[in-house]
Amino acid sequence: MPENTIETAGHTVCSRRAFGRVLLGTAGAAGALSEIVPGRPAPYAFARGSSSPEPLATTAVIYYSDLLHPPGDPDDHVDLATLFSLPELDIRAIVLDLGEKQGSQPGSVPMSQMMKMTGRKVPFAVGLGQPLRYPEDKGLNQFRFYQSGVELLQKALEEAEGEVFVIATGSLRDIAAAYNRSPDLIRRKVIRVYINAGSASGGDLYWNPGLDPQAYPRIMRSDLPIYWCPCFGGRETLEDLAAGWLGMLQYQTFWKFSQGEIFGALPRPLQNFFLYALSRQVPLQVEPIAYLRREPQEELRKEQWRQVRNMWSTASLVHAAGRRLFRSGNSWAALHQPPAGFTRADVFDFSPAKIEIDADLNVRLELTAADRSFRVFRLLDLANYQEAMTSSLRRLLSEMTLRN
Repeated sequence: MPENTIETAGHTVCSRRAFGRVLLGTAGAAGALSEIVPGRPAPYAFARGSSSPEPLATTAVIYYSDLLHPPGDPDDHVDLATLFSLPELDIRAIVLDLGEKQGSQPGSVPMSQMMKMTGRKVPFAVGLGQPLRYPEDKGLNQFRFYQSGVELLQKALEEAEGEVFVIATGSLRDIAAAYNRSPDLIRRKVIRVYINAGSASGGDLYWNPGLDPQAYPRIMRSDLPIYWCPCFGGRETLEDLAAGWLGMLQYQTFWKFSQGEIFGALPRPLQNFFLYALSRQVPLQVEPIAYLRREPQEELRKEQWRQVRNMWSTASLVHAAGRRLFRSGNSWAALHQPPAGFTRADVFDFSPAKIEIDADLNVRLELTAADRSFRVFRLLDLANYQEAMTSSLRRLLSEMTLRN
C-alpha cells in the first residue's frame, strides 16, 4: 500500500492527508470527499431451516447525525453502532452535522473506528457550519469546506438506482439545504425521512430543533414523506430529564438503559468503542484504532457501566430496516422472522397525522384517519417499550458482524 494512503477495515479509504483533514476538521475537509471510496459488503441472512446464507434485501440509506468526539451525547455512538448492526440498511452516505463543531469534536473519530471494526467503507462528509438564515436558505453563502455534506447527500441520491430512506438524528440543516437546492431530486428519490427530533406535546423540552430553528420547520412542513419520531411527548422540563423523571409516553421515542445492561455483553472491540467515547479520550494522545484492541480497563468499565444512557433513535433504525419485535418471556429480538419460541409483539407503529409549528418550534399534533405522507411514532405498549428496546438492542449489538 502506498505510503500516502491509509487503510480502514482492510480497504484503502483516502489519502493520509485527506483523512487527517477530515479527522481534524480543518478547512481541507471538503477535498477529502472525492477521495473516499464507497464500498458495500453484500449482507446475508439465514433462511429458517437452512444453513445456507441467502442475500438479504437491502434499502439504500442516507444517515444524518450530530455525531461528535468527544461526544455531546454518547447516544449518537449507540445509534451509529445500531446502524452498522443492520445489514439490510445499505448506507450510501453519512453526513456529520454541525460543521463548525466537527473541527474541535470530529465525528470522523468514531466513524473511523466503526469502519475498522466492521470492515465496511462508507463515504462521509462534514456538513454546513452555521444554521440556515431562513427556511429556504440553500447554505451557499457558507465557506466552501462546509459544502461537502450537502454535496455528498445530493451525490448519493443522484447515484442511487432506486428509492432512498433518509434517517436524521441531528438538526436537519444539510437536508433542508439539499431540499432547497434540488427539490425535484429529493422528491423523486426519497421515500421516507425519519426525523428524530422535537416534542409532540407542544412542550419546550427538545434539542435538535433548536440546533437549526429554520431547518426543522422547513422539512417538517415540506411535502416529503415524513416519519416523525418525537423525542419527547409531555410537558416535562430539562430538569426533569436530568433528574431521570421522564416516563414512557405514547408519542415519544425516549427510553433509557443502564450501560452495563447492554455494553457489558458486547465483544471487546465494541466495548472499547463505547469506552473511548464515554471516557472522552483525546485522539492525539490515545490512538482511536489501537484503543479498540486493548483489554477493556476494569475500573473504567465499572465506572461507566453504572451510568444510565438516554436513548431516542433506536425505533427509527429498527423500523427503517423493516424489522419487527418478537418476544419470549423477558427476551426480545428485532428481526424479520421470529426465532423458535418467540411471538410477534406490536410495541410501536407510525400513525397518519398532520402538524402545525409555531415560531417557537412548538408543534400541534393532530391524528388523521386519512393515509397521509406525514406519520408520527406511536407507542402501543408503554409498559414493555423500555424492556423491549433494551433486550433487542443488546441482542442486535452482540450479534454485530465484526472484522477479525
